[in-house]
Amino acid sequence: MLADERYAPPARRRARAHDETVVFPKTLSGTVVFPRLPAVPRGVAGPEPAEQVEPARIALWRQVLLFAVPATLTFLIGRQDIGVRQMWNDEHATWHAATLSWGDLFHLLDHIDRVLTLYYVAMHGWVSLVGDSPTMLRLPALVAMACAAGFTALVGQRLLDTPAGLIAGLIFAILPATSRYAQEARPYALAVAAATLATLLLLVALNRPRWPYWLWYAASVAATAFLHLVAVVVLAAHALLVWFRYQRSERDVRLWKSLGALALILALVMPLGYAGSDQAGAIEWIKADKAAVLELPVKLFGSYAVAAAVCGMGLVGALMLAFARRRRVAFALLAWALVPPLFTYVTFPLLHLFLYRYLLFTLPAWALLAAGGCYGMARLAFRRSWPQLLIAAVALPALALLALPPQHAARERIVPDEPDYRAAAHMIRSEMRPGDGMVFAGTARPPRMGMAYEMRHTTPPADVLLAASSAELGTYGAAECRVTVTCLGQRQRIWLVSTSFGDGPWSEMPREKASALSRTFRVASDARFQRIHVYLLVRRPAS
Repeated sequence: MLADERYAPPARRRARAHDETVVFPKTLSGTVVFPRLPAVPRGVAGPEPAEQVEPARIALWRQVLLFAVPATLTFLIGRQDIGVRQMWNDEHATWHAATLSWGDLFHLLDHIDRVLTLYYVAMHGWVSLVGDSPTMLRLPALVAMACAAGFTALVGQRLLDTPAGLIAGLIFAILPATSRYAQEARPYALAVAAATLATLLLLVALNRPRWPYWLWYAASVAATAFLHLVAVVVLAAHALLVWFRYQRSERDVRLWKSLGALALILALVMPLGYAGSDQAGAIEWIKADKAAVLELPVKLFGSYAVAAAVCGMGLVGALMLAFARRRRVAFALLAWALVPPLFTYVTFPLLHLFLYRYLLFTLPAWALLAAGGCYGMARLAFRRSWPQLLIAAVALPALALLALPPQHAARERIVPDEPDYRAAAHMIRSEMRPGDGMVFAGTARPPRMGMAYEMRHTTPPADVLLAASSAELGTYGAAECRVTVTCLGQRQRIWLVSTSFGDGPWSEMPREKASALSRTFRVASDARFQRIHVYLLVRRPAS
């Protein structure tokens, strides 16, 4: 009854009360029978909220299936020719660190690559169990990238819905960069998996704000940082997700749990960043010039065509998500995709981190944005979610066709612009004699470690100029004799392996070394392979 009805005449109040009275039927015993409301049919959806925080949960077996489909596809694509491509310079560094003794490994980490301690320690244990073939060295990266595809699908399911998550996982699986770095004995694939898992655990913690989930989330972000420090920039997207969830309830205890998790992350990560700051000289070769900026899309996605397709789908997806009332999801994914390259570029004069391999953890965000385009179009055009699978049935094969040329290029026998160590080692093994020696030349790609890997199962010619090994120095290089003649001894034949850009055998050599070798030896034969020359030096007759 309205307030002013209290002052109305009694007859009027009685009439008003009679109009508002609802009469329910009674049973014979006098019990009031309340009518049941009509049930809502299963296929009819109620009104959608302005910004849905999280879709309905799905059964565990469906989550396992959602994870397994893109993970299996990624594994099958990545395992093709995984051991065919030769190991290259960075992978040789992984092999070297993984095959050192524990004492020599920590001696190395005390001088260089301290931020990769977790990866090198894990690879040391892995190699001791399964060996050091290219396939075994790359298998952890393959498994990690497959897991990253599955985590991408689960993140998509929580941010959007199950079909969108499946589409995002499949897009990630067919990207050329996914399979390329699934076949790389480096920590990049593991960092991608850890960053995506951290995002998934954050969504779980936001939905079920309990301390164990927040601790698992903090541990996953710390693992991300310890696998590759740049990947921790994914926290920009995480901060937005937390802000969007709690901006209207700042005093909620859940916000304090998230802040506590962030404090734990910083406590674990900041010492790592400080410990690696004095080793920044190892990445001073990275550039952020115009050429590096223009090459970023093709290096990150595999080709300009794939980059244009995925980024175009991603930007369209951001607009579609905005129209489909998923603005917060769009903003968070854009932060995940765009903040890391912008951050590394802006801070380049200080940090020197603008490198495409360091930004691979943004690929899941692009896959999710592209899947968001399918989701948004289906919601706007059909008011249903399942038609996005029909849209994806057209878009995914087209993207796979665009990805075929870079997929083939990623499986070339030799990484472009890298030396063909395998061919050089095969030649030396087939023609070497007892008492032969070996010397090295080249500054851009010093060949000593690459040749050591390719000849690891045989006894190679003696490294005659070696004064201190890399294990002794705690680096990836080696120290050579200061006076070359004193180390040559009476050897009659020496194999000179050079990765220099010059045509002559003495190019890129220190003057004293080149002079001593040219006076003592003559070139008997030479063989040229991709980016590497092998010369057989024979001692000159005594004058």
